[in-house]
Amino acid sequence: MFAKIFAQIFDSSLAEDWQTRHVFEDLLKLCDQNGVVDMTHEAIARRTNVPLEIIKHGITELEKPDTRSRNPANEGRRLVRLDEHRDWGWYVTNYAHYRQIASEDQRREKTLARVQRHREKLKIEAVTHCNAVVTPVTDINAGNAMQKQMQKQMQKTCSTKGPKKGRTLADGQKCLADMVQSALGDEWENDAGKWLNRITGGRSEDRTPIDANPAKVRRVFAEVVDAIKHERITGTPAAYAEFLWKEYK
Repeated sequence: MFAKIFAQIFDSSLAEDWQTRHVFEDLLKLCDQNGVVDMTHEAIARRTNVPLEIIKHGITELEKPDTRSRNPANEGRRLVRLDEHRDWGWYVTNYAHYRQIASEDQRREKTLARVQRHREKLKIEAVTHCNAVVTPVTDINAGNAMQKQMQKQMQKTCSTKGPKKGRTLADGQKCLADMVQSALGDEWENDAGKWLNRITGGRSEDRTPIDANPAKVRRVFAEVVDAIKHERITGTPAAYAEFLWKEYK
């Protein structure tokens, strides 16, 4: 097992006692995927090669309430015993919270990697179709070609006509939906209904009518594609697109 140790631990109340902090970090390495350390003090001391008295002192401190803790759950205690009838075996109270943060960080890293692959794919396609034969390929002209190709495709095929009845998409709407799907990647699965409603019109989950605004969708995703190309997105394409949707009038 492994656990991510967040640097903010140096700014927490644990920083006042380095031995207790050290014991806590070792317990994070020893616990299972649920934050459980089902070991005795002696077993922990043997496994970590830390003197038994330090292990006992650290665990005693970690079991105490801490009014200065960032997490008020369990009165700020870092450890809670699995069984009050024995003096060993603990549950790390905030383990699930920090594990979720770590998972979110990993998801962002995967999203950034996917965005980078998508950007490289667009660059290759732009070079192939626009300037691979007549112009030497450089980072600058490859990027310009990609941008021109995207703008040309959008202007040519993405219509701003009103939506048809039902969920059938006109050619221009289909083009716009394809562009949105390409930019969102894996996030399209969760956001498809929302963006299709904004392209074709429809109703929200509470049945509120949604007016079609394909011109605004096209404007938003032109900026999203450009931001992906220039690596200006710090979060996810979906979050950035939603931010722009609220910003643009």
